[in-house]
Order: sequence, then C-alpha cells, then structure tokens
Amino acid sequence: MQVGNVLSNGYDSDYDIRGDEQPMIRSKKTVIDGITFDSKTEAEYYEYLKRLEKDKKIYRLRCHPVYVLQDAVERHGKKYKEIKYIADFEYWNEEEKTHVVVDVKGFAMEDAKLKRKLFAYKYPLYKLVWVAKSNKYSKTGWIDYDELQRLRRKARKERKNGTKK
Repeated sequence: MQVGNVLSNGYDSDYDIRGDEQPMIRSKKTVIDGITFDSKTEAEYYEYLKRLEKDKKIYRLRCHPVYVLQDAVERHGKKYKEIKYIADFEYWNEEEKTHVVVDVKGFAMEDAKLKRKLFAYKYPLYKLVWVAKSNKYSKTGWIDYDELQRLRRKARKERKNGTKK
C-alpha cells in the first residue's frame, strides 16, 4: 500500500484502512475453530465470548463483522474507496437489548480512534466497546480499554507523586 498516492485503478490509497502491509504492532496470528485472529489476545477474548454464548448471556456471536463508514465517492475526477471498519466481534446483548461491537485493543492507533468516532456517528444504535486484557485491574481479565488507560494514568501519577501506598 502506498500512502498518499493515487493507484492505477484511480483510487486514493490513503483510505485503505487494513492494507496488506505488516502491522506496526507485532502480534502473533492465532487460529481457533478455523478462524484466524490478529493476536493471541483476540483469540482468548473469542474463547471468553464463546463461554458467555454457551451460558446464554450473549447471542449471535460473529467474528470480524464489516461496517462501511464512508461510501466510495468520486470528486474532481479522483476516486476514493469506501472506508470499512472491520471489528473483532459482534453479538446481541439480550439484557441491554442492543448489538455490541467489540474491538480488542492492546494499543489504540490514531486511525482506530478516528474509526471509532465515525462508527459512533454512522451506527448510533450499536454499542462499540474496546476491551483490553488486564488481570491487574479486572476480575474477569477483561476491562474497558478507556477505563484501563484511565487507571494506568492514575497509577503513573501516584507513582510519580509518591502517593501510592
């Protein structure tokens, strides 16, 4: 993928969200039930969700659902591909009566933050959740990504100020 260049098909490659290049984060692809996950952590979360589905706490678990955030468009003779968001999981939460879309995060890149905002705008009836693995801050081993970042910032501040017991 070439960034900032128009490809031979007339499309701007800036908007190819999940290109063929190696990811900047070194995750090991893992296969479970014939499904390839981008990381071991994502595969572990899949197993966690399968247990919830088996216990009838969630329904209709799907892996790697695709959402169109921006349709393809042509402006001034230049073609732009549609912008897609490929989440890690989607399921139905019967208790909340909502579709939940999950992305497992170790680290949130800037494009992920932008995609989250676009997703919230385009799919207001869906609940987008970023989760991270943390045995330190969670009993289940899984915690909301933003909450984990908040707790880590707080802990760093306490260590820096010497206020942590």
